[in-house]
Amino acid sequence: MPELHSFHIFFRKNCIHRYLHSDAAVTAVKQCTSIVSARERSNYGSQCKEPDSTDPKDSTEEDLTEKYEQYEKLLIGFICGLTSFCKTIHVTNELKRPERLSVAYFNLCATSNFSMHYLETVSGYKLICVTSPDVPSLEMTMNAIYTDLITTMVLSNPLYTIGSIITFPEFDEIVAKTLLANI
Repeated sequence: MPELHSFHIFFRKNCIHRYLHSDAAVTAVKQCTSIVSARERSNYGSQCKEPDSTDPKDSTEEDLTEKYEQYEKLLIGFICGLTSFCKTIHVTNELKRPERLSVAYFNLCATSNFSMHYLETVSGYKLICVTSPDVPSLEMTMNAIYTDLITTMVLSNPLYTIGSIITFPEFDEIVAKTLLANI
């Protein structure tokens, strides 16, 4: 059964919007950050604190925010690495798709456990949606989210500063409905 796990919007390399839909996404955040913490402990000895429990109910809001930030660094690092790899193996190193919104060298990365849908715009926005592996490409949905929602609800809003965190509750609801309707 197709499932939405998470949706992130980055401006350059900063996460400006996160939507974690499933408990699997929260668990993944905690597991990834626990692995990073274990590596830090092995590299730096006892200076690092012990990893926290992986039970979402045991974490404070500050602890979760720190874990989300670590996870988002891993996520954007993965995307940058995959983009670099795709650019390296691309025949001409230039994209020739002026009719499309995305300037990314790939738009879907699928494994046996998840699919990562990706849209990168010329203006520096990166939209990343993590779903179950049986979800087909969300390229058109991501294009619609950027053109219809981000540009009209966020970027054209005079109260919004470009690159700052998106805090409009209506935006969260509409993005969630749009993604869930197209999965």
